[in-house]
Amino acid sequence: MPLGWLFGRYQHLLYRQPEFRAAPLRNGAWRLLPYFVAAAVAATTVLSLRPDHYDAGPALLTALFAAVLLVLSSTDYERRLIPNRLVQPAIVVALTLCWAWPDRSIQDVLLGGGFALLLGGGLFALGMLTGSLMGVSVTPFGLGDVRLMILMGLLVGWPAIMAALFIGVILGGMPAIVMLFMGRRRSAYSYGPYLAMGGLYALLWMDRF
Repeated sequence: MPLGWLFGRYQHLLYRQPEFRAAPLRNGAWRLLPYFVAAAVAATTVLSLRPDHYDAGPALLTALFAAVLLVLSSTDYERRLIPNRLVQPAIVVALTLCWAWPDRSIQDVLLGGGFALLLGGGLFALGMLTGSLMGVSVTPFGLGDVRLMILMGLLVGWPAIMAALFIGVILGGMPAIVMLFMGRRRSAYSYGPYLAMGGLYALLWMDRF
């Protein structure tokens, strides 16, 4: 719990933008964000360490990467940014430790990451095209989301990444539909938290194929 609070409280240090680094959290309800992150990290840690899941080593690895996904979701939700200072090292660590999972091979991990890269690149291109047609310069799906998808693919492997991304894309599409019906089709929102939900589900709950 305290570690999760520290993640939320000091996540502004992950940003490159000086104006964001100088303002730890915005006022109002954003002050509650560290407590939400702390509760979420605590919950995913308990789920990662449950007896029917993994042995100690992979369980701790699951808890670590679940915390990373939650922090990335928090930064994206707060500032609409997925910081490279966290997601890129996480990708490197996921690649380095791809042999440590007991229920998926190195080939499964690499295939999951490759599939996520291809799908993410396609969704990014589609988002840019749609934004251009709608006259919107900022679209919900950015390069940070592509990196997040790659990380998810390297964590859950193939074919679990298909279900993880399906869940994430469906959840992420719901706000777009709501805003469309509300006449706010030019509004942008954070897509990363929805993608991360799919990744967390696959990481914590999905039985391996």
